[in-house]
Amino acid sequence: MPLVSMGPLLRRARADGYGVAAYNMIDFNSARAIVNGATDMNAPVIIQVSVKTVKHWGYRHLANWVWMLANDAPVPVALHLDHCTDIDVIKRCIDAGWTSVMFDGSSLPFEENLAKSKAVYALTESAKIGLEAEIGAIGGVEDDKVVNDDAARLADFDECLKFVAEMPNLAAFAPAIGTAHGFYRGEAKIAYDLLERITNAIDIPIALHGGTGLTDDQFHRCIGLGCGKVNISTMHKRLFIEGFTNLKAEKPTLAEPLPFLMAQEEAMKADVRSNIKTFGSAGRAWEVSDVA
Repeated sequence: MPLVSMGPLLRRARADGYGVAAYNMIDFNSARAIVNGATDMNAPVIIQVSVKTVKHWGYRHLANWVWMLANDAPVPVALHLDHCTDIDVIKRCIDAGWTSVMFDGSSLPFEENLAKSKAVYALTESAKIGLEAEIGAIGGVEDDKVVNDDAARLADFDECLKFVAEMPNLAAFAPAIGTAHGFYRGEAKIAYDLLERITNAIDIPIALHGGTGLTDDQFHRCIGLGCGKVNISTMHKRLFIEGFTNLKAEKPTLAEPLPFLMAQEEAMKADVRSNIKTFGSAGRAWEVSDVA
């Protein structure tokens, strides 16, 4: 089916109490693993792209890859630009056919973040696509952005309310609640009380960043409190590499490339299926088949 808009997809997820998996693609094979894993589970899915990946492969090449995969799939697929601070990149993604984008102004002072987020919001509303925006400082490493433990900070509740009041049609809102990008050193310290206050006050779906390494119980609790979008990037990257290296270790003389590509895809696809089951979105494709 054609690429879908992320906003209606996530609003249905939040209303019905499940999470939509949002996986970061690396190349065509990884994108195919995401779509095929979602198809196996009859689930909606979001393919995210980092700014580095966009610049490596090119705007229209990436959009065309995902468009082809989505068009051949029986499940809803959204194409999302992840963690972007450059409005020119956002404009080019919109022009190339992305169905949602994220402006990440979380490193800016609140008023500047709000002003720039509103400028991007005007662009996305005009293009009739979704916007994700963030406040607070989510720790860890994402693309070229590094936020150490000392710099990470939770979102301010009053600022959250002011922020979303200015952009009531956000597709997703990403307040920092204690999760972190990358692999966790110890257990994630999630501020469930803050998440609950936010979701009791606003009805915009929450994007849960830093999904790699959370436990099933943590996922279930966050989704139950209104996280409609669940981001997975680091584990997908690890499996992208290990799909090759594990087969090479098992069969060191193997010289045919296709088995390595197939092993890579199977490793990533299995993780997609597993997370979709955990997030409660398996079998939900039919519920959002009309949100294109």
